Amino acid sequence: MGSEGWTPAPPAGKVGAIVAERDGIVNAKARLRREILDGLARLSPDERLAAGILVTRHLVRLIPVAEADTIMVFLSMPTEVDTWPLIRWAWRCGKRIAVPRLGRNTPNAEAGARVQSMAAVHLPPAGAARAAGHPAVRPGAFGILTVPDAPVVPTGDIDVVLVPCVAVDRRGNRLGRGGGYYDRFLSQPDLRAARIVPAFRPQVVDHVPTDERDVPVDMVVTAGEVLRFER
Repeated sequence: MGSEGWTPAPPAGKVGAIVAERDGIVNAKARLRREILDGLARLSPDERLAAGILVTRHLVRLIPVAEADTIMVFLSMPTEVDTWPLIRWAWRCGKRIAVPRLGRNTPNAEAGARVQSMAAVHLPPAGAARAAGHPAVRPGAFGILTVPDAPVVPTGDIDVVLVPCVAVDRRGNRLGRGGGYYDRFLSQPDLRAARIVPAFRPQVVDHVPTDERDVPVDMVVTAGEVLRFER
């Protein structure tokens, strides 16, 4: 039998090294995630509010945000920078807002398993003072706020994606909550949007451990600085 189309398996020792390296990255991510989330839990409401106001001021001055027609924005959890002020600003400017909606399991032939998907869906304008008060917003998977009954916004229509993080480093490597939703979403070939992380200052670290599945971002915005990365 010929060897055409067949790739020999790597030596057992090499496989073991690959597995050990991946396990090491997973464990390093978990440690960093716990450390940052513990620190964020100690931020006072006043600190969160002040940081959110300053981050929004920086965001609206960014050219990709100011010129965008459609912005995808996460609806913030308590440990994330409040994005509602930016959403209300965008509506006043006539921009379309999309929010993430986590989907059901979808086949993943490469992994031989099923993975969770995420789509961008339209968030219609409303006068609500906060996200939870919007009449169309409901808790979705994992308690994340979303719009369960809304049309999907085509990925190619999105000009800017605001990406949540647990941590991010000064090279644009991002640590999320471990589900891989945003990494898969940002990897879509028709997505040409600027990828921007709004973050609290303690979320910016020297190094985030990464593997080949992690997708870096283009900018990081905190209350005190804007970091830009060339890709």
